[in-house]
Amino acid sequence: MQLVNHWPNESDISLPEEVKQALLAHLIEPFGDQESAKTFWQEYPSMIIVITENDTNDPLLLLDDEIQHQIEFAHNHPEYKEHLSTNYIIKLSITNDEGNGVYLIAPVGFELPNSIKVK
Repeated sequence: MQLVNHWPNESDISLPEEVKQALLAHLIEPFGDQESAKTFWQEYPSMIIVITENDTNDPLLLLDDEIQHQIEFAHNHPEYKEHLSTNYIIKLSITNDEGNGVYLIAPVGFELPNSIKVK
């Protein structure tokens, strides 16, 4: 699992190349170009949470409550979700009026462990 709270470089994200390229294109798309996207992220930082097919649920249980809540919120209440590939999906939850958000990238079919589901 990875937590990225800045504009990502290709080397920041440990995903298959196809998925990584789709993610970067997805992040740039609303802004038209990478420089505009980077400028927005500098002013309104967002978080990217990457859960890979190799992750078990155990690492999720070790996260602090705030990160667990962000994962749960992005997973259960996304503004939208899209496939990045046949194996990965991206979900975005907006966290404030300025546009900050949490991007959750996870394998298709990912389910939260019961211990971090909101009770």
